[in-house]
Amino acid sequence: MEETEFKFSVDVRARFSDMDSLGHVNNAAYITYFEEGRVHYFRKLFDLPMEDSSTLGLIVLDMHCAYRSPAFYGEILRVYTRVNWLKDKSFEMAYLIIETETGRTVAEGSSILVSYDYSTRTTIEIPDSFRKKVSAFEGIPPRRD
Repeated sequence: MEETEFKFSVDVRARFSDMDSLGHVNNAAYITYFEEGRVHYFRKLFDLPMEDSSTLGLIVLDMHCAYRSPAFYGEILRVYTRVNWLKDKSFEMAYLIIETETGRTVAEGSSILVSYDYSTRTTIEIPDSFRKKVSAFEGIPPRRD
């Protein structure tokens, strides 16, 4: 993956609490970095206030992370985020983390998210308004079945 393949990014500073006993960012922190990218992506795209991240009704079904190089305390990590495709009820997001000073790739990943109705506890079709906005922003087809 390349930065030029993404239309959205957010910077995250590696915190001391993200470190492990070996002196680099712990593997679990990268999932949190992906989450930060995802949350900021949707807040920007749907103009959501900072305190509102639940109105979209999404759950993570699957998550993958490929670690490319270690990150260290204090480094600024640019988290690139995009939607690759949309199906009836699910879609895939891709992530790329670049350390901003050196430009080295730190991690790449992807996740599958599902549209979910928390009141009925069932999956639902992705709302058309969501589908249209993401499709237009990313320049991808509104559905891939």
